[in-house]
Amino acid sequence: MKLKFLFVLLVCVISSVSWGQSVGIDTIQISSVDILAPRLQHFSTTEKTVKIDSILIQRYGGSDLSNMLQKTALVNVSSNGSLGALSTVGLRGASATHTSVNWNGIPVNSLTTGSADLSLINAGSFDNVQVVYGATGTLYGSGTLGGAIELSNTPDWKNKSSVGLMSEIGSFSNYKTKLHGKYSNKWFSYSGQAFFQYGKNNFSYTDKYDFGSPTERLNHNQNRAVGTIQDLHLNIKENYIDLGVWYQVKEKNIGGLMGIGKPVSFQKQRDSSFKAFVGWKRLIGKFRLEAKSAYLSDYLKYTDRGSANNIGYKIYSEIESKRWLNDMNLRWYLSDQWSVDVNGRYNWLKGITNNYKSNIHENESRVTLAAKYTPQIGIFIFTYGKEWNSEVNPPEMYSFSSLVHLIPYIIDFRGKASTHYRRPTFNERYWIDSGNLDLKSEKGWNYELGMVMLAQKALYGSLTVDLNLYRAQNDNLIVWKPSSGTFWSPENIGESVIQGVDIEATHLLDDMNYSIRTSLKYAYNDSYNDDKESEKYKETLAYRPHHLIKFSSDYFRDNWDVGILSTFRSKTNTWEGQKVDGDVLVDINAGYRFNTKFAKIKLTGRVENLFDKSYELVRFYPMPGRAFHFGVNVIF
Repeated sequence: MKLKFLFVLLVCVISSVSWGQSVGIDTIQISSVDILAPRLQHFSTTEKTVKIDSILIQRYGGSDLSNMLQKTALVNVSSNGSLGALSTVGLRGASATHTSVNWNGIPVNSLTTGSADLSLINAGSFDNVQVVYGATGTLYGSGTLGGAIELSNTPDWKNKSSVGLMSEIGSFSNYKTKLHGKYSNKWFSYSGQAFFQYGKNNFSYTDKYDFGSPTERLNHNQNRAVGTIQDLHLNIKENYIDLGVWYQVKEKNIGGLMGIGKPVSFQKQRDSSFKAFVGWKRLIGKFRLEAKSAYLSDYLKYTDRGSANNIGYKIYSEIESKRWLNDMNLRWYLSDQWSVDVNGRYNWLKGITNNYKSNIHENESRVTLAAKYTPQIGIFIFTYGKEWNSEVNPPEMYSFSSLVHLIPYIIDFRGKASTHYRRPTFNERYWIDSGNLDLKSEKGWNYELGMVMLAQKALYGSLTVDLNLYRAQNDNLIVWKPSSGTFWSPENIGESVIQGVDIEATHLLDDMNYSIRTSLKYAYNDSYNDDKESEKYKETLAYRPHHLIKFSSDYFRDNWDVGILSTFRSKTNTWEGQKVDGDVLVDINAGYRFNTKFAKIKLTGRVENLFDKSYELVRFYPMPGRAFHFGVNVIF
């Protein structure tokens, strides 16, 4: 209640001041960038946001998004094996259900599980990949305690056209081919791609859970994916229209687990998804109007024959979801320093599966109010959000964040206090014999303090440092835990605390003939059960490593680039009370680009897991050893 009162008081003060400042203003200077900027971007300028470098996107363009983020960002990846296996990501000690993955501002997390399978997303399919740490729940909605990942392709309003072919071949019979093209002028911008991917993923590993730790080879682990992404942007008499389509299908044989005996499995999974949206935005005087509508359809079929002699199925499961998402937004620029935003959403949700007692249909809506103040000393943002759902009752949410230029051009200070929540997913509520209709929504508060040293001369180059402290109190945390044998069920485990620190330092040595970019990232996290009545009180939550370290150094000279990348993850607990060892991995890479009369050509090569370490991210699921990848990208 104190936070609510403070928020209302601040908004009242802001309103009175802004009205006083707006009297007599006829012209407000609004940049075209701000007009085109999505609402989430406009009101996330005070958050810690890391944009993945385009060179890294190209380097790992043949991988899925989880593999690229595991190596380049302070995120915790959970993966059930090699390329194509289920992979999710958590930020700042939160789970995958606390991370919102968005395509052009549209949440693509599974309606049924609440998380996003990043093995379904190709790292090289997007121009922009951004990680927003601790994303504000009032803006994003349910499930953003950890943060958000933003994916998009940027329109280009210059007279340009290109057609390209990218192909990569890798160890364990992995192949990927992508045909891509772009065309743009001052009113039309198009980019499109179609891709195909296949891999046997038949790698060897050391099975430490078997007697004598024998070397095994993983079979029945093939992966095949095909898809297309199309983006179209129009600028017609200052009306900006965006259209996008994303369709893909993935078929995956699921390999056997580590343990006594040979890895044996007869499981298969088929995922298909179709996503489409249309959006419009325009500036009319002091008002920016925007509307967007999206349709998402996801299908998953999982089968298990149980044995080689079984002509039928031990398990046959189909899950389908359909979503119609609608968003309307009005932004009012009261002055050069003030903007006020009103956003309304309505979503229609449907889950179709024989794993529920019946098909599930829900409606939800949300209203968000936001104000942004940008004086010379920094940026201040206030937000308020309220959701309604036909089945659950989400709480009101509030947020205040700021970015202050403590020492102009040298030190910026960042601060935030906000509330958050996550409603139970369809599977958590409705799954037969496992779901729990009595589950409570997660809710709580969080705060963050950060300091950024902007690029300063140091060590014969420039040095940038970003330091952050954060803490979150979360009530009614929902987790899936084993209840008996292989049977898992969701439950509220009471209060939990997530706290930690992350620091990123980047040094750039830029000589006339060459440049060296070195980056060191470290995160410490302590996520634990804080329910005093629980037998697990103060125990670290499962699959939350205390330490993450990412190091990279790249050398650029003329048309060449070479680099080394290393990652460290400390050991983690499992929900069964076991341990997963930590790991240290090293990659090396190189690239060469040149131009011919007809095309621009980029050659790439990298070695992942250089020292051929056997490791696992999820207990009993082996990860690949040393792998070689060679690629070529030809642009005409």
